[in-house]
Amino acid sequence: MGQTIEVKAIEFGEVAVFDLDRSLTGQDARIFTGSPEGDTPPRTLARRLWQQVDGIESVHILSNTVTVHRGSVWDTESIEDASEVIAKLFLHYETLTLEEYDEQQREENYNATITSIREHNPDLWVMKVKPDEPVEPFAPGKYTTLGLGFWEPRADDVLEDFAEDPDQRGKMARRSYSVSSSIVDEDGELVEPHPEEIEFYIVQVPPEEDEIPALTPRIFTREVGDRIFMSPKFTGRYTLEGVETSDNVVFLSTGTGEAPQNLMTAELLRRGHEGKIVSVVCVRYRRDLAYESEQAVVEESFPNYQYVALTTREPENEGNKIYIQDFVESGRLEEVLDAPLDPANTHVFLCGNPLMIGLPKWDDDGTMHFPETRGVCEILHQRGFTIDHLRERGSVHYEEYWKER
Repeated sequence: MGQTIEVKAIEFGEVAVFDLDRSLTGQDARIFTGSPEGDTPPRTLARRLWQQVDGIESVHILSNTVTVHRGSVWDTESIEDASEVIAKLFLHYETLTLEEYDEQQREENYNATITSIREHNPDLWVMKVKPDEPVEPFAPGKYTTLGLGFWEPRADDVLEDFAEDPDQRGKMARRSYSVSSSIVDEDGELVEPHPEEIEFYIVQVPPEEDEIPALTPRIFTREVGDRIFMSPKFTGRYTLEGVETSDNVVFLSTGTGEAPQNLMTAELLRRGHEGKIVSVVCVRYRRDLAYESEQAVVEESFPNYQYVALTTREPENEGNKIYIQDFVESGRLEEVLDAPLDPANTHVFLCGNPLMIGLPKWDDDGTMHFPETRGVCEILHQRGFTIDHLRERGSVHYEEYWKER
């Protein structure tokens, strides 16, 4: 803050690209086709370029790259003028307090408001977010990204050292989250598709010796009415594509992996799904089940739906822990389903702990190598199920972003 920016410039006719030694935005570009108002760094820079350099037509700012288009070819003088404007961008911030700078960052980076927080326990929330602009309808099961700035406080006592990278404080902590759903509303009716408020199921991730979580400790300092970043893009191939009305559908999840299963369950029930639907969730303690009461209402209202909660650390589980792999392999899942696990008419959806999923690795020739810990994928593969791979849709589906967690 208050230091000059180092700038390297390259010109290509009417376009000049300026490489900076610090970032001005996150991963979302700022594009200006006219001199903008406002005091955020990107807006201030674009306005100053329009004031100081003749013929500016557009300014594109992404992270540490500024691309400027003129109506005429760049010459040495105009390159030097633009470089000087960029280099001196932060000098006027010398009198700003840290709080004022943070507020400017919020204004520039946040595009949604937290409208509801249901605190199931201190580390487990069901949170709703309303974006400033309506989002396009998306398929149940998809995910998007939430983000908060590193300038926001943390709920834990971890101290982050930005000494080696002062610009880190001005960046955003981001993480992918599947969209969730309470399935039924307060009146016991199925929720409407594509609501204005997007629901997320979030657990606060504790710090570990080799990894300090950046986002969830910040989310758990938020209150209703606070601002947040939510990507308008919803993505992923973990959807109900290929599921027929008469198919049996099995959802297997751990912890907050239940989130996309809930939204897909609501969609199936709205469609009038005729096959059986079973959702099995495994958590440590019963207090880690934020949707249990809603699930009971759904079971009562829809005879073809069953919800099974497995816990591993309750006192009665001592010496008798049952994980999802055990539940499938022992035949108990088929007892609940009241039908064999038949790949011809059954789709299985997996979300949560990668050890539970047990996703294989594929050789170029299609040969699969399963992990040492036996997961559900291997169990089902041995029973004739096929696993989604690349563009090939199988009968076992998994959420891809969990692979990298």
